[in-house]
Amino acid sequence: MLARVAATRLGMLDHRLPTLGSRALLRFANMPVKPRSLFHTSAVTRTTDWQNMTATEQAATFDPTLPGRVLGPWQKFTGFMSFYKEGIKALWANRTQYRSIKQQIRNDEEISRAEFQIYTRYPNDRLRMIPFAVLVVLAPELIYLIVLLMPGFCPSTCMTYRAMTKGARRHDKLKQKLHLQALDRIRNAGLSTSDFVDEAALTKAVQAGNSVFSLDQMSRTNLALMYRFFGIGPLSMVLPTSWLRTSVQRRLEYIRTDDALLGSEQLISGLGLVELFRACQERGIPAADLPEYQLRLALYNWVRLSQRQMPDNAVPIAWSRLVLLNRSVKLANSPV
Repeated sequence: MLARVAATRLGMLDHRLPTLGSRALLRFANMPVKPRSLFHTSAVTRTTDWQNMTATEQAATFDPTLPGRVLGPWQKFTGFMSFYKEGIKALWANRTQYRSIKQQIRNDEEISRAEFQIYTRYPNDRLRMIPFAVLVVLAPELIYLIVLLMPGFCPSTCMTYRAMTKGARRHDKLKQKLHLQALDRIRNAGLSTSDFVDEAALTKAVQAGNSVFSLDQMSRTNLALMYRFFGIGPLSMVLPTSWLRTSVQRRLEYIRTDDALLGSEQLISGLGLVELFRACQERGIPAADLPEYQLRLALYNWVRLSQRQMPDNAVPIAWSRLVLLNRSVKLANSPV
């Protein structure tokens, strides 16, 4: 979706979330990343926009599975074809942008969150581009079924909202089981749920120096738990400990960088539904059955806590999500 942002109608939310964060020099994969002060969002249509759109504007947003759409069989088929076609075009456009963004980061130039997302997603997307494009040409009627059964086959620019929610619903069931395991792990570490319920308690627990909050000292079982909870990949029980540690560290570095970009660009109230959903999933927030505003508020709480308390260590916030699951840490002096 990222290459077609300029043509997207955004509109306004009824409730604006407060401003977050400030500009800062970040580091991701040993490269400096500086957020732009310019407002630049990778949003697509929000549910609150849909009812106010003309038919032409609705058609221009492509994804036929976004909430609020009632389409006939032929409209669905043509809608899916348009969506996949535009997704492939966007992916091809991202190819050129990726090279430019990579050079910008190496030159210590500022990038936006939308550019950071292209930079992190495109390497995986390009591996899927050719086989997916061949499938669109040779067997378009099978695409929807294949995407549902094998979501990893689909580039991020061609993933529909419905396919994302189906995959998220399956992963949310796994999160419920991992949540129960996390409660046992923190009890074994001398902690309790009360250490995670509010900002002051979490800060105090972190300052006590418990090893569960240090990635370098984290046990293999806890690394595997976090690896699975955040959906980093499969086969956590057979992978070496060093692989698990590096994978979790890279995911948390990515989230920390993304948090800073979301905060500095004041994007949370302006993110579209698909980007909002994806951001929540990446942070372990159970998203499949939550309404849009709750997703936005959960993401806001995560980013605000990240920016205020732990800009250099996302492990405590990750544990708070494992322990609280459907709840967020209560923030001190929260305006929402």
